[in-house]
Amino acid sequence: MIKEKNKAKTIEPSLPEEVAEAIDEMGGLSKLDGAIPNAKEITAEANLHHILSDKTRLTILYSIGCCDMCPCILKEYMKISDSRLSYHLAVLEEHGLVTSYSKKNWRIFRITEKGKTALAKGESFNECLPG
Repeated sequence: MIKEKNKAKTIEPSLPEEVAEAIDEMGGLSKLDGAIPNAKEITAEANLHHILSDKTRLTILYSIGCCDMCPCILKEYMKISDSRLSYHLAVLEEHGLVTSYSKKNWRIFRITEKGKTALAKGESFNECLPG
């Protein structure tokens, strides 16, 4: 248990030894604030995870990450309706994970750096999961 004492956070002596030692090694609980993202960054990351928690959007993002694509290819590959695809592409584009450009009568989507970073974070997270 963590207690506040004179506005300084101290460690309850009944903590497991390895936990108390780890907190001491990092400089105490007061150092935790500098070691994790601030509230605004946590909110932004939670929103990103919410966007990517949808299997359809994640599949679209991985697909566009392989190469630029027009909706007709995504629709055929994913076997989804125009309206469903349009909705998910709009969400990804609104949040800066993909961008689009027009070429004659075609609308072509490409992944952004933010989208690449989001996929890379997911892949590194998956490496941490047990087998």
